[in-house]
Amino acid sequence: MSIATSHKSRASLRDGPPSTPEASAPTDPALPDLLAGLRWGTREVLAAGTVLVLADLFAGWSYLASYFGYFRVPAEGLGLSLTEVIGQGVRSLLLPLTVVVVAAAAPSRKLRPAAIAVGVYLLFIALVALGNHWVSPGAVLVQLAVSVAVAGIVFGLRLGFGRRPGERLMIGAAAVLMLISLPIASGTLDATQVAGSKTTTLRLVTSSPILPDAVPASGQFTYTNYVLLRETDSRYWLFRIGDHYAYSIAKSAVAYIRY
Repeated sequence: MSIATSHKSRASLRDGPPSTPEASAPTDPALPDLLAGLRWGTREVLAAGTVLVLADLFAGWSYLASYFGYFRVPAEGLGLSLTEVIGQGVRSLLLPLTVVVVAAAAPSRKLRPAAIAVGVYLLFIALVALGNHWVSPGAVLVQLAVSVAVAGIVFGLRLGFGRRPGERLMIGAAAVLMLISLPIASGTLDATQVAGSKTTTLRLVTSSPILPDAVPASGQFTYTNYVLLRETDSRYWLFRIGDHYAYSIAKSAVAYIRY
């Protein structure tokens, strides 16, 4: 007894199995999200926060140690507070960190619009910093160079760079190098600008000739060619214009000071 197949079934077998429609691949895929696949639980948030705090403390202390070390003043004896260290770390790392956010979150299918957005942002920040004299021009250039390198790394990650162990090692080494060099270079360049000062508004008066270049007047001694580096609870740390060293003077020895 034979089982007859319908004409429709025989035609289907003769023409081959039915093909399933394939979705056309996008010709211009969106850049991948760097945070895709990450699960931000309590442990991950705490770990990321700890890394940021440690990086901030390292950057702040490195900047201050480099700045005062340029004048041969040990930062350990200046009474630097934790608030000052954290604040300086934020100022050192804020621009590169915001560049990471801008470059990673740029909603674009191509790198060109995202790169233009990062470039405009960096130009705006640089003009504001130079116009308000927040940092020295050299420190601004260092910040911009590091920020451009950071944006390049982020764009590379969005294009797929970093999937291999060797590539991840390169990215980690570059990040560590920039974290170390940025605050040190910024602190040194800012100190160089202060050391190159030609004028100052500081006027100091003492009852005895404690510092070089004292000008006697009415039994007192006036100094008008010093720059104030640091004021602690008990001392002033001063830098004489045209010199290469810093001087420390007790507050009890100062009769009058004008900043």
